[in-house]
Amino acid sequence: MRRQIRKKWMARMFSRCSVLPTQKIVLAIVLLLMPASTFAQQHEVGAFSRFAGDWSGEGTVKTSAGSERIRCKAHYTVTPDGASLEQALRCASDSYKLDVRTKVAATGPRFAGKWNEVSRDTIGNISGSITPMGIRGRIDGIGFTADLAILIQANRQSVTIDPEGATDISQVAITLTRI
Repeated sequence: MRRQIRKKWMARMFSRCSVLPTQKIVLAIVLLLMPASTFAQQHEVGAFSRFAGDWSGEGTVKTSAGSERIRCKAHYTVTPDGASLEQALRCASDSYKLDVRTKVAATGPRFAGKWNEVSRDTIGNISGSITPMGIRGRIDGIGFTADLAILIQANRQSVTIDPEGATDISQVAITLTRI
């Protein structure tokens, strides 16, 4: 589908351009080598569109006692315009479980919303900015603050959470793949 769109776009561009045949060939090669994900991102509907769906992966939780492997599954429901997102995230390790629900909305390059850790009945706010590479934000709750970074490329997310304050967790790093 993406190749068909790209070919139609290239045909329209070539018919409008008055360039030499060798320049057309060079332009065609450049456009064909352009990553499909870059081309698709330019035509996405909204800020959170690329998150939609189910994701699964693993990573590590660093605590004062050492590092522990963690496995996660996430489901993102995105509104048709891509401006709002609901996340259900479940993670588990041998000694740690996490069940987070998040609702956020974008306004331009910024987003804000609420999160709830269901098993601990903890709530808080989340806010930040949307970048071409993903999102950067801040998570706040009672006695808890953390920096959040989600880098997304095609079907892969790298999530890093760096808590501050009175917590024995020093970092959470997870890599998720779209399933």
